[in-house]
Amino acid sequence: MQGFLATLLQCSVSMSLLTLVYAAIRPLLSKRYAAKWNYRVWLLLAAGWIFPFRPRIDLLVLPVPMPDLPVTLAQSIINTVPLMGVGDSGNTWAITPLWRVLAAIWGCGIVSIVLYHALRHGRFMKTVRRWSEPVTDVKVLGILDSVSSELGINKPIGLSVCESVTSPMLVGFFRPVILLPPIKLSDDALSLILKHELIHFKRHDLWYKAMILTATAFHWFNPVVYLMAKAAAEQCEISCDALVLQNADHQRRMQYGETIIAVARNGTKLQIALSTKFYGGTKGLKNRISAIMDLKGKKAGILILCVALMGMIWIGSALTAATNADDPQASIATEIVTSTYVSDSHIDSDSDMDNEVTRLKELLRRYANNNAFK
Repeated sequence: MQGFLATLLQCSVSMSLLTLVYAAIRPLLSKRYAAKWNYRVWLLLAAGWIFPFRPRIDLLVLPVPMPDLPVTLAQSIINTVPLMGVGDSGNTWAITPLWRVLAAIWGCGIVSIVLYHALRHGRFMKTVRRWSEPVTDVKVLGILDSVSSELGINKPIGLSVCESVTSPMLVGFFRPVILLPPIKLSDDALSLILKHELIHFKRHDLWYKAMILTATAFHWFNPVVYLMAKAAAEQCEISCDALVLQNADHQRRMQYGETIIAVARNGTKLQIALSTKFYGGTKGLKNRISAIMDLKGKKAGILILCVALMGMIWIGSALTAATNADDPQASIATEIVTSTYVSDSHIDSDSDMDNEVTRLKELLRRYANNNAFK
C-alpha cells in the first residue's frame, strides 16, 4: 500500500503538469484541430489520472531536479507520526507510519466522494421517476425515430417530459432516457435537441463521465483534477455540437444557437455528474456559441493525441526515476491540499437571466454578421 500511495502521488503531480499545459494551449489548438480530437485528449488525460502506473523507459528519461529536504526533518516527517499508545503506565508513545495515516485519509476521501454522488444521483433519479411522463405524441416519437435512424441507432431510447429539469439531458446507463423540460419547442428545434442527446448516447459519453468522476474520486485532494473534469465536460458538449452541425449551413447554425439560448432562459435546477447537459452554464455557453458559428475547416488531431500519450509516459517515467534516484526507499512525503467543487455561478433573478440571454443573442448576431461578410 505504501508503494501504491507513492505511485499515486507521483501520478497526481505528473498529470497536474500535463493538464495545466493542455488547458493553457487548448484555445490555440481548438482553432486548428477538430473539437472531437480535443475531447479525446481530455479523455486520455482522464484515463491517465485513473491509472497511475507508468512504464520505466530509461532511454527517454532526462534528469528532473527534485527539491532537497533536510535529512533529519524528512525522516521525522516521512517515517512516523506520534500517537498515544496503550502501555503499562499509559504514558508510552506508539509510533504509527505516516503512510498508514495518509492511506486512511485518502480512503475516507474516496468513500465520501462516492457516497455524495451516489446519494445525489439516487435522489435525482427518484425525482425524475416521480415527475416525468413518457411522451405519447406520435409526431414527436416520429422525430425521435427519424433521428435515431439517421445516426444508425437501433436500441430503443426512452423519451419523457420531466417538470424537474430545465434543460434536455440523457440519463441512464442501461435504460437510457432523454428528458425534456416542459417547454414548447418547434419541430426543427426538437430535432436538433434529440440529435444532440442521441450523439451523446452513440459516443457512450455517460460512461466517459463515469470515468472522469472516478478520476476525481481517486485524486480528490488535487484541485487540478476538478479543472480537468470541468474542461472535459465543456469540451464534450462542444464536440457534440460539432457533430450535430456537421456540413450544416449558416442558417442551420443560427437556428441551433438560438435553440440553445432559448433553453438557457430556463436556467438550471437539478444537475448531476452522470448525465449530459444541453445547457451547461453561461461561461461554457459563450464558448459553445463561438464554436457553433466557426465555419473554418479543422484538422484531425491524431498528432496532439499521440503527443499527449507520449507526454504522460515520459513525465511519469522521469518523475519516478528522479524520485528513486534521490531516495531508493521511495518514502512518501507530500502535502495534501483539500479542494471543493467549482461550479458555475447561478443567475438568481429573472432580470439577470434576461440580460444574460440578451448578451448571448447579441453575441450570436455578431458572429452571424461577421460570417455574412466573409
